[in-house]
Amino acid sequence: MTESPQLVNRARDWIARARSFHNRQLTSYRRVRRLGRMRFTTGQAVTNATAFFVAGSTNSAGLPDWTLWGILLGGFLGGKYVFPVPDSSIASRRGPADVVSKSAAELDSMTPNDIRAYENNMVLKHRLKGPPGLGAAQALQRQRDATRTAEGAAGIAAGSLTGLSLVDAQAFGAVAAQHEDLESRWLAYEVDPHLQFDFPAMSDTAFPSTAAMIRARRKAEQAQSEGNPANYRSAVGAFRAALTAAETAAGVPQK
Repeated sequence: MTESPQLVNRARDWIARARSFHNRQLTSYRRVRRLGRMRFTTGQAVTNATAFFVAGSTNSAGLPDWTLWGILLGGFLGGKYVFPVPDSSIASRRGPADVVSKSAAELDSMTPNDIRAYENNMVLKHRLKGPPGLGAAQALQRQRDATRTAEGAAGIAAGSLTGLSLVDAQAFGAVAAQHEDLESRWLAYEVDPHLQFDFPAMSDTAFPSTAAMIRARRKAEQAQSEGNPANYRSAVGAFRAALTAAETAAGVPQK
């Protein structure tokens, strides 16, 4: 009797994890292909083909028919569950009802996965044999270039901003430049002997304003590593305000 609630809780936990996994699969970009009226992903095709192969081998071994059908059904359902048509595809019941041609500026405001989904949706809708002329490849290249530039400006690891749109990557790079200026402004109080002598409070965390500035600086560094443009902009803005407040409290003349 005591094990029954535990088994129920474990089952609920397993179901919740399974749903979470499936939902992540639905939101992940995956190319959708067409064969006549059928729409399927590469993963589904591979899973079904594997199930057919295994079922054929099972049939040759003389096992019961229910085993054959079980393998085929398992392959079909497994493909649908693990490699589903993503919600970003017009082939999905939860996806966009339509897709229209987009300009270069519109593509530059989209994430790489959104650009790839747009390209695939246009191919599916218009039965295109290839994506040339849609501008997706060029947009993805511009996004990669902007990402590398922003990562270099922020001094963070390559690949940290790959999920951003070109517009967001450029905005992140601009904030990184402002962040660098603030860092230089603060470090001057740490390395310049004259500033250390004139404004000792800027290096002393016993002063509340200086301690608050140090906390804001750390938060800006954390936001930089997270790669979220909006959060990074807000954190750098808070760092700027805290640095100015600390300078005012320390008696630094404002320019």
